[in-house]
Amino acid sequence: MNRTLFGSLALCVVIGSQALAAQPKLIVQITVDQLRGDVLHKYQDHFLNKGNRKGFNRFLEQGTLYTNAHYRHATTLTAVGHATLATGALPSQHGIAANQWMDRQTGKGVYCVSDTDTTLLGAEGYSASPANLMASTFSDELHFSTNGQAKIYAVSTKDRGAVLTGGHFGKAFWLDKKSGQMVTSSYYYDDLPAYAVSFNQSGYVDSFAGKAWELSREESSYRNDAGNRPFQIPPKGFNSGFPHQMPAKADSAYYGMLSYTPFGDQITAEFARQLVKEHKLGKDEVTDYLSVSFSVNDYVGHMFGPNSLEAEDHLIKLDSTLADFFYFLDKEIGLDNVLLALSADHGVDAIPEYKKSMGFAGFRGNTGKEFVAINQALAEQFQIDGKLVRDVQLPFLYLDLQLIKQHKLDMTMVENAVAKHARDLPGVARVFTRTELTSQDWSFDPIARKVQNAYVPERAGNLVLVQQPSTMLEAYSAATHGSPYKYDTHVPLFFAGWQIKPRTIYRQVSPEDLAVTLSALMKISYPDKSTGQVLTEVLK
Repeated sequence: MNRTLFGSLALCVVIGSQALAAQPKLIVQITVDQLRGDVLHKYQDHFLNKGNRKGFNRFLEQGTLYTNAHYRHATTLTAVGHATLATGALPSQHGIAANQWMDRQTGKGVYCVSDTDTTLLGAEGYSASPANLMASTFSDELHFSTNGQAKIYAVSTKDRGAVLTGGHFGKAFWLDKKSGQMVTSSYYYDDLPAYAVSFNQSGYVDSFAGKAWELSREESSYRNDAGNRPFQIPPKGFNSGFPHQMPAKADSAYYGMLSYTPFGDQITAEFARQLVKEHKLGKDEVTDYLSVSFSVNDYVGHMFGPNSLEAEDHLIKLDSTLADFFYFLDKEIGLDNVLLALSADHGVDAIPEYKKSMGFAGFRGNTGKEFVAINQALAEQFQIDGKLVRDVQLPFLYLDLQLIKQHKLDMTMVENAVAKHARDLPGVARVFTRTELTSQDWSFDPIARKVQNAYVPERAGNLVLVQQPSTMLEAYSAATHGSPYKYDTHVPLFFAGWQIKPRTIYRQVSPEDLAVTLSALMKISYPDKSTGQVLTEVLK
């Protein structure tokens, strides 16, 4: 009897150990803002490959790589992509229509993660929360399935990069650009945690003052060159060309510049280390989750262009930052116990003028100004005083609903009239009305289908513009993203670490698949509005 009991207990221990081994202790989701799907292979020979000190090569050499991952929505923007990665859902389902949109009732702009019912902790300014996110995330489902025992954290330079991936039950931190403080909001805490206060008082964020961002190697060894430099729009405080010198004093100008340098990513990674150590992530039997979103790549790409020396060198330095972070995780937890996932919120196109100089199509417009004349023409057409196009927040056009109601105008007629004018604008390829997107099946049209997948009727504009390829309809930066074209939809979707086998899969998949696959791996409920598919290779 005793022998039987002992044998049964021993068997339970073995089975229990196997069950624990069947799940990672920590899931780390890495998002590199604006990392187009082809870029890592392009620069692979630049990346570290020294024993256990590997960044991107940990994925490229040892990971499961989905090299043909494309977003299925048109508004390829930071908030939209992060929300899709987190929820496994299309924007039409998760509700994040853009980085900002217009409140139809008040006419005021709404920032994707702003929340006036909360207070910023750690600095002064507007606060943030996931209140606008209308779907559950993978981390939410992990929280629920473990009765709140899973520890869930998110950090980024951008608030939206942390808030949206942290979900409704995680804790999010981000860098305040004015004060240089790592902050959070009262949605998550009553007070800024003591370890975050200590981090802010440590002087780490200020330690890059007086330093220069210099090239990592000889300029002749880079793929890119200075050919796109005449078309760059360097941010305030930056000269044209290397080295880029940081101010000697850590003040508001210095803090504003950090996000445009590799130093910003180092700060993000350092705070991620603090989260791992402080909360003992991956140290118990319950799987934890950490989202780390590196934003600098997006800032650099916008202002210097993805074909710049700055963009190339930044990835070399981010590779080193990741290598250090992964080495830290290996020492703390063991990478055999950590599942690493890498993706991006969107891709990017080259600076239009640079593409044009290379013999490709390229155009830059200023669509917002064009609507002064269009509103005048519409007023004459409908015999009214006022502006029927109330606001232009590309890709959206918002109509003045009160004006339309006041003059008893037919909404469909107004939409069609505005669309007719908009289609004649330089650089505009397609125009869709709210009526078309909410009442017609566009599954036969690949571009229209992406627009429909992204359309959130209560938040998006009455009309949606789609630009021609390699076209910018506004001039706020040198290069940008936001289109339904391949250069903006293509991102990496890579896995490494825990039980992941090296292989490359070429079939087309979607970043929506990440949250669903993680849920399948953990044997928990899928996010409630998810539209992704399970990537079965990750489970084998």
